[in-house]
Amino acid sequence: MKTLSRLLLLCFMCLLPAAFAQTMPPLNRNAWNIVFVQSFEASPTTNNLSAQGFNHALLFGQLLNTITAGKSADVRQIGSLASKSNPQDMTAIQSIEPYAVLNNRGVSHTVVNSGGITAYNSPAYIINNILSNQPHGNYIMAMPAAMINSTVAALSDPTAPVVSLTPGNTNQYLVLSVENARTAVTVYEDNIKPAAHYPDLNLKPTAHYACPQSPVTFTAAKPKTSKFQFNTGQTVLFVRHVEAHPNSAFENGNFVCQGEWRAIGANKILLDKIGGKVNNILTTNPGNLIGCDSNCAYVRPSLTISPFTIAHQQPLTLAGFQWNDAPTLAASLFTQNTPYSSQAFNQATTLVAWEHEHIQEAFQYLFNTLYQNPEAAQKIPQWSFTDYDTLWKLQTNDKGDITFSNSCEGIDSNALPSTCPAFPVGTK
Repeated sequence: MKTLSRLLLLCFMCLLPAAFAQTMPPLNRNAWNIVFVQSFEASPTTNNLSAQGFNHALLFGQLLNTITAGKSADVRQIGSLASKSNPQDMTAIQSIEPYAVLNNRGVSHTVVNSGGITAYNSPAYIINNILSNQPHGNYIMAMPAAMINSTVAALSDPTAPVVSLTPGNTNQYLVLSVENARTAVTVYEDNIKPAAHYPDLNLKPTAHYACPQSPVTFTAAKPKTSKFQFNTGQTVLFVRHVEAHPNSAFENGNFVCQGEWRAIGANKILLDKIGGKVNNILTTNPGNLIGCDSNCAYVRPSLTISPFTIAHQQPLTLAGFQWNDAPTLAASLFTQNTPYSSQAFNQATTLVAWEHEHIQEAFQYLFNTLYQNPEAAQKIPQWSFTDYDTLWKLQTNDKGDITFSNSCEGIDSNALPSTCPAFPVGTK
């Protein structure tokens, strides 16, 4: 295939006359269809969507699911991009996640460089690679609206008519299609009018249900001598990502429909377990890699806790280290001795969303190595592969002594529907 730069210089002379359309895109299977989904309404004070933007994402996911109905095999990739200048921005991946979950698909997340088609790892470079080297099909790519416009402009013949999203209009999405040496760039309206309130599913604890783990509480004293500078006066609550494995062999880096019920609906329960509003919310970086194909990343812990951050209008801190680096997780939260340690964790309440095996490893390292107390480490329970309900809490007093306790949200995974929640469609 010709390089994209040559292809588009030729094909933008063949643009369809109507650049704006009200109908749904055809997404012909013999074409390369790049569906650009803009980040929806953002919170003005955090790195997340607002409640309105989250509702928009949920409804748009249902709309896009209708558009791609019967064409799921043609969806080659679902991805989101954040700029290198704002790498903690979660709005794009939060905007496309509902569609991915509806289709039981993973999401790739990439922090990109700025620049045009020849700038490595820029949005235009990534789209160029798809059109030049990947098979026909549908590629769903979420990113900020300004990034969409600059990407399409970088790919376009400068003498061709400008087709772009209207700044400030979050109801638009853009489709670039290349078929038979012809290119069409079309802006569509989704006609969605999202509600401004959080879409709480209001899950209740499951009746006659016991927590997966027996209650355990123990305390370890701060070591008399240590090279570590320990934090004090902390409460740290650890939650595992929501339901993600229909079977032990399933892995796409994301969670499944059952998990979406818990992620959206258990916020009030989780807030009660924490004991009030938290100071920090820490999770894995959604760009972290995991053992699946190149079209997915380890997004589920960050997207598990995203609804909580949206509901309570709090920023989400993405860890600067890998999701499987358990010692750094422990040391960064409870000491001031790592590059990722922060005074923000000292004398504060922190909510952590992570992967359960590495939560266990972090606790073992914390008690065995940092607190030099192997007897306490032996009391840490085993966290079952099928247990998505358990919560672990660590509290340090003003002397630095640390206390472990466990509880649960009280929601039985088996009681959650296997189909995704449906949200009432609000349209303009």
